[in-house]
Amino acid sequence: MKKPAKSVVYQGSVKDLIALVPPTPARPGRFLFEFTDDFSVFDYGKMPDRLEGKGEALTLMTAWFFERIADPREWKSLAGSPVWAKISDPDFRTRLLKSPLLKRFQKSGMPTHYRGIIPPGKTLTRTPKLKALSRRIEVWAVQIIKPELGEIEGHPVWNYNRLHYGADNYLIPLEVVFRFGTPTGSSLLERIKANPGYLKTLGVNRVEEGRWLPRPVGECFSKLEPSDRVLSPELALNFSGLANPEFAELLETSLLLAVFLRDRFARSGIELWDGKFEFLRVRKRILLGDAITPDELRLVKDGIQISKEPIRQYYRRHHPEFLRKIAEAKAEANRTGRKIGSVLKDCGYQPPRLDPEFKKVAEDMYLGLVSELTGLKLLPPHRPLAEVVQLLRKWVG
Repeated sequence: MKKPAKSVVYQGSVKDLIALVPPTPARPGRFLFEFTDDFSVFDYGKMPDRLEGKGEALTLMTAWFFERIADPREWKSLAGSPVWAKISDPDFRTRLLKSPLLKRFQKSGMPTHYRGIIPPGKTLTRTPKLKALSRRIEVWAVQIIKPELGEIEGHPVWNYNRLHYGADNYLIPLEVVFRFGTPTGSSLLERIKANPGYLKTLGVNRVEEGRWLPRPVGECFSKLEPSDRVLSPELALNFSGLANPEFAELLETSLLLAVFLRDRFARSGIELWDGKFEFLRVRKRILLGDAITPDELRLVKDGIQISKEPIRQYYRRHHPEFLRKIAEAKAEANRTGRKIGSVLKDCGYQPPRLDPEFKKVAEDMYLGLVSELTGLKLLPPHRPLAEVVQLLRKWVG
């Protein structure tokens, strides 16, 4: 049997996108996600170091989660989870538990773009049958319809008119960010300080730094612009290309999925504070897209974050000049529509490399988290997650 031709659609700082069957406006195609050992911080793009084993760990975690998200039995068990008691707003909790959308997931699972994981030299399979590590998953592919950059009175503006209502088989150009709380450094605190009326948009009356919210909240950010910007619900709706009921479903799906993940991490003694999701519209259905990894989530164990944040904190503490360069480049990127990393590279600037000892701790963080979460014994030898947390505390705690 002749293998399909492959072409690299996109090379990212964390994973590459490879086309098996290109999508069209009439039908979805098929892509491969190939996860790498690379990482990115502060929207720079690919950093100079590589974290050994990270690619296999993120592939395994994404496949494991997507398989459970699509399983109606997992959603049935969620109804009895103790995690619901952590939502102190009783009206909101009742609304989610009685949601017709939750009932749908309990009957048929949440639809996703995931098709399976691909071990080396093998065909599509599922994680329970996995005998060797992999860096590849196969997903449904859709069009990526990018907005056009224009200018009005000297100010850049983004035109999303190409993504009109009624389109199908496309990436919804939003990142939906969910939040269970407002830890120190949360960007939400800054937005509320600048605009106290923003609280009404979120559906809560007050927030406090370092505290849990009475209910999870959702925000929408632009996905296909050089840097993410927060969008009002009205702008997000119009950027999405969705009808009003579809957009409401998108937001409620995000909140239900956030509770689902919080339950799963809580079983391993890990707190989920916030994270982001991406979605596709495929054949008039909304599908969960992208990946589920620590790079998309804020996870805390014993007071220490075990997502990508410790690497950011490492640079803040040990290389503050890098942060200054990023801030300067971001202003230029917003003005010209270029990527932050491209601006810095054109100036001849290279980010500093990680200390070798910290680099090994960061590698074990990814390996230890995925091993503890999934219970699968496939990843290379590494320190236990509890030990990694103590080492992280020395570096960034």
